Amino acid sequence: YLRSIGAQTLLTGLVGGTLASLEELVSTGKSGSFFYYSADGKFILKTIHKEEFRFLRRILTNYYLHMTNNPNTLIVRYYGLHKLEFSSGGIRQKKIYFVIMNNAFHTHREIHERFDLKGSTHGRITNTNDPLIAKKDRNVIESGYRLNLREKDAAELARRLRSDCAFFEQNNIIDYSLLVGVHSLERPAGANFIDRNPGSTRMVHQAEEERVPLNPDEITFELNQPNTHPEEFRHDEDEHWVSSDGKTLYYLSIIDILTVFSTKKKAEYLFKRIAYGGGISAIPPRPYSARFQQFIANIVEAHALPSLREPQAPPKK
Repeated sequence: YLRSIGAQTLLTGLVGGTLASLEELVSTGKSGSFFYYSADGKFILKTIHKEEFRFLRRILTNYYLHMTNNPNTLIVRYYGLHKLEFSSGGIRQKKIYFVIMNNAFHTHREIHERFDLKGSTHGRITNTNDPLIAKKDRNVIESGYRLNLREKDAAELARRLRSDCAFFEQNNIIDYSLLVGVHSLERPAGANFIDRNPGSTRMVHQAEEERVPLNPDEITFELNQPNTHPEEFRHDEDEHWVSSDGKTLYYLSIIDILTVFSTKKKAEYLFKRIAYGGGISAIPPRPYSARFQQFIANIVEAHALPSLREPQAPPKK
């Protein structure tokens, strides 16, 4: 991360209003967050809310331990947690919070299809065939789409999901999703393909950005990064799963992990459960985890995914 973007380069680009070392993503997402690629395509800058900033900082030790103890985790890797404060005349006017995370689709291959899967159904549908827009749970259910994995890979996927979901349960996290990128080895590169490697072309569709003249002397830049050796947080590039027939590659990552089941979410759960039933996203962490794992199990071809949880011993009489 420090070599690809670096705090000093990042700050210079933001202050200058140029973001010279970054490229904007096509969409700002439903949350209203802005996304940017690093120039080499390895990292993404994502703006987050103040509550998410505080939450990640609070669980940073638990997150770091899980990531280092589980090097093959599916959870998105955060490399930087930052806060920018803007002031004028000594009066603070605005704060921006953002994270630097790995790009799950950093590959020279074209991603032909994208899916964002939570296991919920309320509002979880995308009405477009744009390959740059992720399809959601109801799209998968209605189309009957399946992940075609080999038996051993399906078992490994189940193991990683159990481990990662246990972390989410322990830290009271909900609303995460499995991001799936699909590359067909039998399809040629399409017109929408953009190679995310150094020297590649820029995005042709840019999200609009409001440029505000900034004074570097009126900005406070807060860094929250673990002081660790880079090898401890290394992530293999172009990590993918191969389908059982060898014709498809899958890129998998669990994203959006900064929503805690707070008092506000509990109230949302009580209201929406009555209004919309059990298909809502805002449910308690343990049921959310079980539903999430079950949904992924159901879309794996030929029921290759084993049981979600380890079998429990019968109670002693």
